[in-house]
Amino acid sequence: MESSKYNQNPEYEEYPEYPEAGLTNIGLPPGQLALIIGANAVISLLISVTVVLLFNWQASSVATNSAASPTIGGIAAAPTAVEIEATLPSQLLIYRVQNGDTLGTIAKKFKVPLYDLMVANRLTNEDFIQIDQELIIPVGGLPTVTPTFTAVPPTPTEVIPFELPTALPTDAKIPQEPVAATPLPTLTPTVTLTPTETLSLPNGIKVIISEISGAGNLAQETLVVLNQGEGTSLKGWTLEGSALGIFVFPDIFLFSGGNIRIHTINGQNSPSDLYLGQTQATWPPGTTIIMKDANGFEISRLIVK
Repeated sequence: MESSKYNQNPEYEEYPEYPEAGLTNIGLPPGQLALIIGANAVISLLISVTVVLLFNWQASSVATNSAASPTIGGIAAAPTAVEIEATLPSQLLIYRVQNGDTLGTIAKKFKVPLYDLMVANRLTNEDFIQIDQELIIPVGGLPTVTPTFTAVPPTPTEVIPFELPTALPTDAKIPQEPVAATPLPTLTPTVTLTPTETLSLPNGIKVIISEISGAGNLAQETLVVLNQGEGTSLKGWTLEGSALGIFVFPDIFLFSGGNIRIHTINGQNSPSDLYLGQTQATWPPGTTIIMKDANGFEISRLIVK
């Protein structure tokens, strides 16, 4: 009786709050279910928009930084060797000559060309230096020389007014020609001749305009200046005679026996070649070229054939 008492199952109809067995409509009401789904959709949308905005903000920051400095993987890249070298100016060092030094050993010590070392110090003899002499070491190379070409306006031709003579009136008396007087004896003065002064070039300078090739041809026109004397600085020297203007030499040193080629066309200047950057021939045939030093003293003259 006790077991049957505890094993008795109540009938469902006795408890109306329990759903009947086998029914499938267990769950939330449709209104609540739609509210939950809508809330989840709104939250997901807000999260997605936030992520997109953050991503775009980071991308714009990276783009701004990359415009100012190149980046690699988000990290600013270091400037290349070419960029660093382009920003460095030419460097000059002062070295005091020691016992046993030669220009060759000094050039090798500082890893500079012997030619640059001699040009920087205006030396003409590589075997002659003195102890305690201070030398400029062009570590960064020689500065680039830039010739200038100053255009000289042509001299205006002055027109002298010409006036017709006034006609004499018809009743005017024409004066008679005077009677020739007896000529006096002509006295021959004694003239003392002074020997012609021979002009000598200053300081033993012997720089000449040796030749000009391709005269009148813009692409080939080249003027050659040759130094047959001691080493000389051509700073402030001029070449005159061209209808285009006067050529002024830059600060350049011409060694003994050396020459400089001056091209009419445009190009890159160097210690041995200068370019005028003209658009037409500068020295046509028949031109008289005059080279003067910085004081206006005529050094050489050449007529273009």
